[in-house]
Amino acid sequence: MTAAADQRTYRIPDAPSLPGSAQAALVDFYYNSWRLVPANLLWGVGLLGVLFLLFTVPVAAVPATILLAVPAVGIFRLATQIAREEPVSFRDSLQAWRRFLGRALISGAVLVAISFVMLFNTVLGLLNPELVLWVVATMSVWGLLATWAVAVPYWALLTDPLREDEPLRAKLRLAALLVLVSPLRFSLLLLLIVLVLVTSAIFFAALLTISVAFVALLATRYTLPAADRLERRETQALPE
Repeated sequence: MTAAADQRTYRIPDAPSLPGSAQAALVDFYYNSWRLVPANLLWGVGLLGVLFLLFTVPVAAVPATILLAVPAVGIFRLATQIAREEPVSFRDSLQAWRRFLGRALISGAVLVAISFVMLFNTVLGLLNPELVLWVVATMSVWGLLATWAVAVPYWALLTDPLREDEPLRAKLRLAALLVLVSPLRFSLLLLLIVLVLVTSAIFFAALLTISVAFVALLATRYTLPAADRLERRETQALPE
């Protein structure tokens, strides 16, 4: 066990609740908006670039989407530092671009690739009357939901200061375990995040300035206590 993991065994946090996490995220955003909004704006500029490529050079839009993982990791880094009650500044989000560059691009590439394949299979099945393709489409929808249900806690764990030195495989395993242990709760978390992002897409300025930062705070406020509790239970279950 790493030194960071040892630190997490000193106190077992209370089980997180979705309303409590949402309230904490709102408070976090209120007191840290001057740090979070610029980080969200940088992600928004990247999104505008992706949309521009989508209508001009569509083949370049998918690789460009992967690059959104870089400003996203900066936002999540601020969120995890806030949740861990560490000193935080806007500069930390920019430093995270360099510190997590490789891990962010790998994670973003895998997520985009899986999502693209699942969406392609879903559309193919819906447009084709063959039963086999309908089955494939149904499985792809469930696969897409499962992928994003794991991705939400994974991105929070990726930039957690107390887990910074842990390998990506360990963080992915922990994120998957969290979803397996509490599938309904993390499904509701994903649903709330989707609602926030869809609503923000309608009011596009909100998506460019605040919504991704709030989503990162929400995911972090729910994930980190749940992950700390799960690791504590695993530690207690190990034989001495």
